[in-house]
Amino acid sequence: MLPKWATHPAGGTMAIMLLFGAAFAIGHHFFYQSLSGNPPPNVVYFRSFAGGLTGQQFNLAVGSVFAFLVNSALGVAIHTAANQALWVAIRTKPSKLGVIDNLATATTNIWNVFDFRLWKSSPIRMTLITIFWILSVAFFITPATLNIKWSMTTSVSMTRVPQVDFTSLNFAEIQLEQSTSPDYRYYNPQYPVLQVVAESTAGGRILPISSPHQNATWVLNFPGPALSCKSLDNSSALYDNITNNILVTMSVGPREDQVRACAYSFGYISWVPEAEYGGSDINSLPFPGMSLSTNNTPYGPPSRGVGPIYASPAREPLTLFIAALPSMHFSNVDQHACTDYNSTSFSQSALDQVANMTITKCMMYNTSYVANFTYIDNIQSIELTTQGSFNNIIGQPGVAGANLVSYPEAGSDKISYNVSLVETFAYQAIMDAFGRMFVGTIAYDVSQQKQIIDTQMAMTPLLNTKEFNFIRPLSEKFSLQELLNGANGLWNGVSVEQAPNSTIPMAGVIEELFRNATISLISNPLFQPNYSSPYAPPDIDVAVTTYGLVYLYAARTLLLAYAIALGMTLLSILLGAISIYHNGGSSYTTKISTILRAAYCIDFSEPIRPEDTDGKDPTPRYIKKLTISFPPVGTAVRYNKAAQSSEGEQLQQI
Repeated sequence: MLPKWATHPAGGTMAIMLLFGAAFAIGHHFFYQSLSGNPPPNVVYFRSFAGGLTGQQFNLAVGSVFAFLVNSALGVAIHTAANQALWVAIRTKPSKLGVIDNLATATTNIWNVFDFRLWKSSPIRMTLITIFWILSVAFFITPATLNIKWSMTTSVSMTRVPQVDFTSLNFAEIQLEQSTSPDYRYYNPQYPVLQVVAESTAGGRILPISSPHQNATWVLNFPGPALSCKSLDNSSALYDNITNNILVTMSVGPREDQVRACAYSFGYISWVPEAEYGGSDINSLPFPGMSLSTNNTPYGPPSRGVGPIYASPAREPLTLFIAALPSMHFSNVDQHACTDYNSTSFSQSALDQVANMTITKCMMYNTSYVANFTYIDNIQSIELTTQGSFNNIIGQPGVAGANLVSYPEAGSDKISYNVSLVETFAYQAIMDAFGRMFVGTIAYDVSQQKQIIDTQMAMTPLLNTKEFNFIRPLSEKFSLQELLNGANGLWNGVSVEQAPNSTIPMAGVIEELFRNATISLISNPLFQPNYSSPYAPPDIDVAVTTYGLVYLYAARTLLLAYAIALGMTLLSILLGAISIYHNGGSSYTTKISTILRAAYCIDFSEPIRPEDTDGKDPTPRYIKKLTISFPPVGTAVRYNKAAQSSEGEQLQQI
């Protein structure tokens, strides 16, 4: 047996429609919940029908269908309750026919909600009508709770990333020299090393390194070479020796006569220490062999890129010297400084040329690199640091084959290799390529009245350091702008001037340039590991970030909208139940048959004229003003008969 409320036409309809509305609302929630966080489907439905529907269009359509079903179900429940309130209103008391018309059509004409007469006639009916119209607004909101946004997803996995392999034989040019045993000698860096180091150093940046993924992050730890740079103490014996060597070179020119003018003045000098092959003494002077007692020694700028590598026993790490001489620069040369000297010392005027000279000494050591790689849309960002100093890198002129490979003894098949020697050659090649970017001079040739640049230093950011502010810009005395301005204004253009205001210290710049060049080696596949090698590094934990369009579901908004709608519907059902009670427990609709049956015994305050019985629109004005009354139903209510006017009584008598 069904409960009594379920068999009641109006009550059952309201309850069942409420349950249906709640069920469709829950279904809408779970449907959107299943899509949340997932990408829109890349499918097309119903291709044969007007091009079909994409997966995105289909999902939005399904959401709109759910909202329509909820709206329809709850709308039926509210409309049913409003019908019960309508019949209570028109049976309770006589009402004008125009008021009854507006009450009956309020569900199809929203403007009737603002008719105060209707609220006075039936507040319950108008409350339900207001809920009916407001409820429709909620169903515009719920389909919009599903949107699309860009989503970021990060996953970590072991991945093979670009790394530098210092055990590779692609760094140094090693040649075999046959003797009683094989002897492998170091000659030069290989071309790829020269290219990578030159490009990185000239640009002052880390070269682009390919990433296995468009958006990825990983941390790379590996041992590698680095430079430690500091200024040379100007009270040290080495500083004094270098000073005298520079002054001698400034004084002694390539000419064979006894006239010693300032043949060269220097603004920049860079060199590396040298040692005789098999010797133990290291010469750290920029111009070895230059002497005041020898007038025939030709001048030549430093050219060796790495040193010392021929010392035995090796005591000094690979070293690079860089000197800045602002007082000796060509724009400030004292032509008489070099003529006043003797065989043992220089005059004060000569010493003034090197009074504010700074010498930076950079030594190579082994350290641990920590490189944090970040790629966003393949845009590279690398945070590079070094940690610790393990040992100095001592240059190697070569290695005997027996020291590189140890063959197994009798009864053993194990061959051992001296991997550290191979790595030393790789480090040495990097230092050689780096040194070639700086070794040389920027000098002024007095005899030829011109500046001579015998270095690639001007291609690097080293020119922008505070030690070399005196080089940039060039002296106005030698600028074309100044010469033309003094020649009756032949040139009316004005060039941009750059103020020498750099405060960047040279030592830090050199260290950073070397680190950048070292990490830039990864950009060349020739320096990356061959993973068939036993020395190949392991894979690295890589955090891969993917970006894509996914569904974003505002569940709280949808549930709140539906909760309000269900609550208002429940209130409507309660008001409908009250109306059913006042209708004597009966159920009513607005069907024509219901209206005809209820109107069978109604009373009109005036009779309707025969020509107006066709029912066509618009309704005559006098009919709207008619007062009608319905007969009572049951004992729940009592009705008063509509009062007739005198004209109505006469017509009734006729």
